[in-house]
Amino acid sequence: MLTSAVAVGLHRVERLGQAAAERIGHAWTRRRDRWHATDTTFWVQYRGSSVLADLWESASLAMDATLADCVSALGAIAHQVTREGWELPTIRIAAEDWDAALDAIGRLGRPLYLARLDDDAPVAQRPIASWRAHGLTSPVRAYRVWGEDGRFIAGPDVGVTLTTGAAPEPTFADEDIDIVFTWVDGADPAWRARRSLRRGDEVGLHPTAVNDARYDQIDELRYALRAVERFAPWRRRVFLVTDGQRPAWLPSEFPHVEVVRHDEIFPDPASLPTFNSHAIESRLHHIAGLAERWLYLNDDVFLARYAAPSMFYDEAGRMSVFRSAEGVGNGPADFDDAPVAAATKNTGQMMRRLGHPGVAVTKLKHVPHPQLRSLSAELEAALPLEFGVTANSPFRHPDDLSVASSLAPHLAIATGRGAEARVAHFYADVASPELRWRLPRLLEWRDCDVICLNSTDLPPQSAVNHWLASL
Repeated sequence: MLTSAVAVGLHRVERLGQAAAERIGHAWTRRRDRWHATDTTFWVQYRGSSVLADLWESASLAMDATLADCVSALGAIAHQVTREGWELPTIRIAAEDWDAALDAIGRLGRPLYLARLDDDAPVAQRPIASWRAHGLTSPVRAYRVWGEDGRFIAGPDVGVTLTTGAAPEPTFADEDIDIVFTWVDGADPAWRARRSLRRGDEVGLHPTAVNDARYDQIDELRYALRAVERFAPWRRRVFLVTDGQRPAWLPSEFPHVEVVRHDEIFPDPASLPTFNSHAIESRLHHIAGLAERWLYLNDDVFLARYAAPSMFYDEAGRMSVFRSAEGVGNGPADFDDAPVAAATKNTGQMMRRLGHPGVAVTKLKHVPHPQLRSLSAELEAALPLEFGVTANSPFRHPDDLSVASSLAPHLAIATGRGAEARVAHFYADVASPELRWRLPRLLEWRDCDVICLNSTDLPPQSAVNHWLASL
C-alpha cells in the first residue's frame, strides 16, 4: 500500500509539472495561432480523460483514449483513421457527414468546444449560435489548423483531428477485414456429456488438454464482442464458431454476429464432436463468405483501445506477426510437452519440410492473429495428411498443427506475406492474485492494445467479473 501511495504521489507531482509546462506552451501557441487564423477559421476541441501514466507518455495514452471514444461515437458514419508517429490521429469523414459526426460526438457527454480565432481575437470567443445544436457550449482555444477549411477536433497536446475532404487512395489495410471468434460453453450439460463420451476413447492425454478450466466461461465473449464494436468499428463481418451453442444474449445484443457450427466447416462427420482448438483452427478458413483478410480471436482476448487496421496489416498487405520472446526446442514434440509447446515444435518441423529452415520459430503472443485465407488454403494443399490428422484429433495431441496461431504466421514471414510487429499487450491467468490491483489500473491507464485473461487451472476471481463489466 505504501509503495502504491508513493507512486500516486510522485505521479501527481509529475502531472503538476506537466500542467505548468502546458501553460507555458499554450502561451506560445496562442501567439503562433495569430499567424494561422482567418475570418473563416474554426476550431473544435475534444479533450480525452486524464490517464495515469509516466510523464512522457501520458499525452499519448490520453490521445488513444480520446480516439477510441470518438471512433466509438461515430459508429456507422463512414470514416478513416490515420496515425503517423506522434502526430495527432486524423479521422477523415465525408463533408456531408460533418453535422452528423458532431452530433454523434456531442452525445458522448464530454466537453466538446468550438472556438473562432482571428487576428483581432487570438483567444477563444463565445460559441457561434449555429453550432450550439451540436452541444458545443464552452469555447476553448486550439492550436493547430488542419485542412483548407480549418475544422478539426484536437487539443494542445492530446486529442484527435476530425477533418473533411477527399479520401486518400485505399491501401491494403483498408480492405474488408473479418473477425472470427471461437467459443464454447463448458457448463452446458449436453456438451459435457458429449465430451465425456468422446474422452472415453482417448488415452495418454496431456492434463491441460482436458482441464475443465480450458472450457470455463464467464461471459468473456460478451465483453470481447463489445470491445470489437467499440475499438474496431471498421470490421466487416463477425463470425462465431461453436459446437452448435449460442449465448442467450447474442441475438438481442449482437444480431449481426454470424454463428458458424462445427459441422459447417468439418467435411467428415467422424471428426465431430471435437474439443480440440487446434482442430477447429485448421478449418476456420473454410467459413463460407470469409474475407481474404481476417483476425482470429479467442473469447478471452479483448481489444483495450482503438485498433486501426494498420495494426494487423501493413500498406503492402502483409499480416502482422506478434512474436513472443519464448522459443521452443528443435526436437520433435512428445507427450511430455504442453499442447502449445508441442504445436510450436511441429511448426518448426513443417517449416523445414516446406523449405524454410532458416525461420526462427517462437510462440506467439496471446493477441488477435491476422490471417490470409489464401495462405491457409495453400498450407492445407501442401500438408493434407497433417491437416487431416489435426482435424480428426478430438482432443489436443502432440501431432497437432496450430495453423492460425503458429504455422500460418511463420510461413507468412518466410514468404514475405507477413512481418514482425509490436503490440502493447497484457496477459494473465484469471486466478492470479495480482489482478485485484492490475485490472483497475488497466482500465485507468488504457496503455495496452490487447488484454488476454486466460483460464488455465483455477476458476476466475470475482474481481475479473467486475472488471469485465467495466471494460
